[in-house]
Amino acid sequence: MRRRTHKMGVGPGRIVIYIAVVAIMWLAGHIYNKYIEPNKEFIEQISGGLSDAMTQEASLVSGFSAVATPSQNESSPNIESQNESAELPHIKNNSFRKGWAELPATPKQKQLFTTHHFYKQGRRNYSVCYSSKYHCPVWVAAPLHRSYKGDVKRNDSYTFDPTISVDIQPLLTRSYGQYTRGHMLGSAERTASRAMNEQTFYSTNIAPQLRDGFNTRGGAWNNIERVVDKQICNDTLYVVTGCLFDNYTHSDGRKVKASNTTNKGDKKQIAVPTAFYKAMLRTKRGSTGKSVMECKADELKCAAIIVPHTSAAGYKPSSRDLISIKELERLSGVEFFANVKNAPKGKANPSDWGL
Repeated sequence: MRRRTHKMGVGPGRIVIYIAVVAIMWLAGHIYNKYIEPNKEFIEQISGGLSDAMTQEASLVSGFSAVATPSQNESSPNIESQNESAELPHIKNNSFRKGWAELPATPKQKQLFTTHHFYKQGRRNYSVCYSSKYHCPVWVAAPLHRSYKGDVKRNDSYTFDPTISVDIQPLLTRSYGQYTRGHMLGSAERTASRAMNEQTFYSTNIAPQLRDGFNTRGGAWNNIERVVDKQICNDTLYVVTGCLFDNYTHSDGRKVKASNTTNKGDKKQIAVPTAFYKAMLRTKRGSTGKSVMECKADELKCAAIIVPHTSAAGYKPSSRDLISIKELERLSGVEFFANVKNAPKGKANPSDWGL
């Protein structure tokens, strides 16, 4: 007599349980790999020691051992070359280097930290004034020129600035709460080398910005960046990009109140700027071959474009957004273009800037 065996069937209930278990395991692995493990490795990397590249940069800033001039294969006859000796900087007009036209005066407040970033044989990339109070940059100053642009792709490696204490910087491996990670000096402005592009992703160059209608295509900030890009010239355009944090009222009546956001990466409270600006300086002709230090006031133009930090899709910058540098100094408390004695800070002619 043959013994019968019963085959166990796979019922609908077992299939549902199996699928649920697999889904839970996949989700747990994704969360760990995406958020927990990368942050752990990132923090360990920073706390355990700087990479060779970061260490070299930190030594340049702390010792000022390199001359911030273009290397031979990157130089342009129209870029201003600063023939300074490789010594400790001579502070003049309370500014880092007397030959850097873009620099504001160095602030004296204890909660403000000013640092300078270099790449490839000590050529300067940009300078930044960072606030430990706001956990946000106050201003970023940089020369803009075609020689800074190339075909390097956007790096997206958000990381700590190696020249400033990690304790006062936000962990930006993820976006801010409801805000995106907005560049002060744009990544697109530094594509001639990987090193300079990577430095634009330091947290000291990033501020919380509204995404829709401000930082995305067609937003107010994007359109201001386009206006500035049109001013890049052979003689070099000098730009200071900055934030205001107090309650702000724009010339068109729009008001923005001071506020904070909670950073997703480490729960730090980050001040949300109430307004953003770009202060600009260049020669009027744009192709004189002269240093702005050598120019008379009537050979130069400078002004600032400022907008409230509000969602305004399709907003086009106009003359109502243009103010003089003197007016911006009053609003911000920053002394701009401190090394250029003939900068016409009291003028702001819309026709000079295509507005």
